[in-house]
Amino acid sequence: MTVSVTIPPAVAISLAVAVVLFGVYLYAIRARWFSRLHRGFFYTFLLAVGGAGVGTAAILVVWFYDAGREVVFQSVVTGMKNMGDIVEGEIHEETERGRTTLLRIAETMSLDVVRRQPDEARAMIREVQHVDPRFLQLTVYDDQGTSLLISSMVDRHEPPDRIAMSYALEGRPFVSDPYVSPVFDRYVLYLAVPLRGARKQVEGVLTARWDLQNDLASLVGASRFNRTGRMLLVDGSGRALAHSDPSRIREDLTSYQAVREGLQGKTGWLIARNKAGDTLLFAYRPVPAPTTLGGKPWVLVSEERASDALVAIHDLWDDFAIGLAVVVVLCLVVATQAAVWLRRPLDHFLDLVHAVQGGDLTRRVSIHGRDELGRLATALNQMVEGLQERERIKEVFGRYVTTQVTQEILKGEINLGGHRKRVTMLFSDIRNFTAMSESLSPEQVVGFLNDYFSEMVEAVFDQQGVLDKFIGDGMMAVFGGLDDTPDHPRRAVRAALRMKALLAKINGERSVLGQPPIAIGIGIHTDDVIVGNIGSRKRLEYTAIGDGVNTCARVESANKEFGTTILITEPTFEEVKDEFECRPMPEVPLKGKTKIPRLFEVISARAR
Repeated sequence: MTVSVTIPPAVAISLAVAVVLFGVYLYAIRARWFSRLHRGFFYTFLLAVGGAGVGTAAILVVWFYDAGREVVFQSVVTGMKNMGDIVEGEIHEETERGRTTLLRIAETMSLDVVRRQPDEARAMIREVQHVDPRFLQLTVYDDQGTSLLISSMVDRHEPPDRIAMSYALEGRPFVSDPYVSPVFDRYVLYLAVPLRGARKQVEGVLTARWDLQNDLASLVGASRFNRTGRMLLVDGSGRALAHSDPSRIREDLTSYQAVREGLQGKTGWLIARNKAGDTLLFAYRPVPAPTTLGGKPWVLVSEERASDALVAIHDLWDDFAIGLAVVVVLCLVVATQAAVWLRRPLDHFLDLVHAVQGGDLTRRVSIHGRDELGRLATALNQMVEGLQERERIKEVFGRYVTTQVTQEILKGEINLGGHRKRVTMLFSDIRNFTAMSESLSPEQVVGFLNDYFSEMVEAVFDQQGVLDKFIGDGMMAVFGGLDDTPDHPRRAVRAALRMKALLAKINGERSVLGQPPIAIGIGIHTDDVIVGNIGSRKRLEYTAIGDGVNTCARVESANKEFGTTILITEPTFEEVKDEFECRPMPEVPLKGKTKIPRLFEVISARAR
């Protein structure tokens, strides 16, 4: 359902003027309408302050309107709540009265009387119906569920409600949920009370069909307030139990937002359109159902034309319009004087900008004070120093090779110096590159390496690795140095497999050009090393230092002996063995290492 709020003409005009002026101001600044005029700043400032005044006045008008509307609507909700308390009490009282009447009849009647003197029992029941015609049907049953006496307002009658009979035979009165009786063609309640014998034992059941629709019509359907206000009652399924329009009883009203929220147990108000397209103020609150089994609450809804509810607020719009005009005039007067006062210091600022633009960094603005203009003058005087400082910062960060490191330093994530950390390192190298480069010109070697490294570095970056350095035709990458996630071994292996796949792509392209394929070796090792900024004061490098780095380089070289592409050490293997297919390699000493590490070849990722 579309929510719609009726805004009086004065508010609409105020908002329209504010929006137009604000839009004109923004467009004028963007298009520099007044830049061709000598007093362009004056006109811009005049438009800005005047537009702000109009906007502020319009906002205040809308705010007062909303505040007044809120008060009116809350009073409607409060009145509806009070009326709902009355209706709720009446419903429960009338339902209790019908049940009490039925209990009194049961106290003066027994099954023996019904069997021996059926005419007297029927006369008693009909007298009750005559006094209270809401008893549409009264029935006496024995404890086997056999009807002994039926008195109905029509020729036909309804069968018993088994749940109600079960409650009454257990000695408990029962009130059903409302339902449409097929015999009486209206909403009824099914009431049942036990019939007791001389020893107070339950011998049978006395039931009644209670005319709920007629009862609610007098309580709710006839309720009116103001000129167009009325109330309606909805059951737990969203159908109208009572309505001022009898033809709408039983209508499904769940399309109304007020009904839906009331069925959720909420109390409040909203403005929406009804099915006829009228803009109405709805107030709603749940009402507990007066039934034995409880069930969903009913919803009491009041509806009134929104314009009728806001009649008192509309009378104030003439005063608001006059106040709006006064505010606009005052804003224009203030804007004119302020623009003249601001023009003088702006001329000084322009002189300074022109001097700096011409390369004169010795000029200063001689405007003092602690206000905005004084602070602006101080800021302009410090402009050259700020530019020099920014250049110095650029120079410092320009010493770093990798973009990731620069970003982390700018965010303050890493400090100058090194710290001990467990990381995973990756070394890669092209096999027989020296021999291959002998047949190429230097330009061809550079072009080949640029194309090759572009692919391989991207594989490292895809797994959040940091490129440490290029070593001729090889490179070193570090995983886990800039973050604390423990999965850096897995990411390093995934990067290596990606590099292997990219190598196949590169070799395919070389095959098309008639060039021989190339092979690479990749070594991966996980260890504790020193990670950080290493170097001199004039030149820093973000890198990893430690025995683990040397070990990783030797593991990469071992690929030559085994004829493999990707080798990992045991520490890395223990972290990734569940995700990747690996096979152990024979023990082989590594150059410069006294301890022989266990090596594993990475075959592929495990199928999931």
